[in-house]
Amino acid sequence: MVDVKDDVPRVGLVLSGGGARGAYEVGVLRYIREQIKRPCPFHVITGSSVGAINGSYVAATLDRPRAQIRPLARVWSELDLDQMYRFGWSQVRHLPQVLFGRHLPKDGRVETIGGLVDSSYIEDFVRLRIPWKGLRDNIEQGHLHAMACSATELATGKTTVFVQAREGAVPPWPAEPGGEAVPTVITPAHTLASAAIPVLFPAVRVAERYYVDGSLRQNTPVRPAMRLGANRLLVIGLRHENAQTLAQQRAREKARTIFPNAVFMGGKLLDALMLDKLEADLRRIERLNEIIAAGQDLYGTDFGARIGDAIPGRHGRAYVPMEVLLIRPSQNLGEVAHDVIRRSNLSRYSGVMARWIRRSMLGDEMPENDLASYVLFDPDYTKALMHLGYHDAQAQHARIAALFG
Repeated sequence: MVDVKDDVPRVGLVLSGGGARGAYEVGVLRYIREQIKRPCPFHVITGSSVGAINGSYVAATLDRPRAQIRPLARVWSELDLDQMYRFGWSQVRHLPQVLFGRHLPKDGRVETIGGLVDSSYIEDFVRLRIPWKGLRDNIEQGHLHAMACSATELATGKTTVFVQAREGAVPPWPAEPGGEAVPTVITPAHTLASAAIPVLFPAVRVAERYYVDGSLRQNTPVRPAMRLGANRLLVIGLRHENAQTLAQQRAREKARTIFPNAVFMGGKLLDALMLDKLEADLRRIERLNEIIAAGQDLYGTDFGARIGDAIPGRHGRAYVPMEVLLIRPSQNLGEVAHDVIRRSNLSRYSGVMARWIRRSMLGDEMPENDLASYVLFDPDYTKALMHLGYHDAQAQHARIAALFG
């Protein structure tokens, strides 16, 4: 379950992928830093896609917890949709190179290949606004035990978990089909690779391989946090609890009345890709907790240690109960995006993405826009998500405080 030999609380922060939805994570973290009046240290931080970006920033500023989230929230409040998706006539003229070409690094940038849009806007944030020296220092000084981010290897489709740990090596990691853990010093390239939405953003070279978005195979990296030593988890999800049921119902209703347009279909497809194994992971943790509790009742309090000793490859690491707190949106983020677009019509933007989103709303009577909820890097939307995350965390105040108790 978790590789610890004592009952010291070791909280792991698990951040999900979801593009612009990542602003919700910032709102949750801001509430924790501002309103929980006790130390809230994170032993392990894991993230995928935008969760890797937010996680890298939190890990790099963990030595100053009270002041770390406001600057991140300010960045999210200043995003620009046109800058995020730079696609103009220069990209059209060089479309073959944009799609298939190899982009060699210059001025400290990462090496990439392909992609429809210029990724320099997000790359500048990751390279220049995250204090990378702080990540290394926080691990060396013991403020953080380990940081990990997930990416998908382009050539094989394997999930790769890049791990930077205090000991410098990855702990014993169960072999899984289509996955591996790689010890490394996490850099902007690893984080950008984790967030590289296929086709839209270019694949990123790390060492001798190219990687794309980690959300394709591991949207919410719960198990890496457990394997890196956490025995309590704060998981921030980016899907409304009933989003799948509601989406299925509305999709069926729309399919009966009008033919779904490409944007509607694209949003559902992206939602399906982002539907990871979080629910299954949480059920697995719950079941294992039940087994440990029953074993302790039947065979004594050392049941978890005895089972750990008996399993080859665990090196005597005991199984212990895992406490999990999941915070996720109390509203459908597709509906939030829909409302923002209806109110503003994105009139301040002139780029291709804004025009495409506006066109997707024409004649659409559905009260949601799933695709926009992932790609709408607009301050009105991100501020709404941060506000929602803040208040959803407020509703869980007692449980958050107990998690760090």
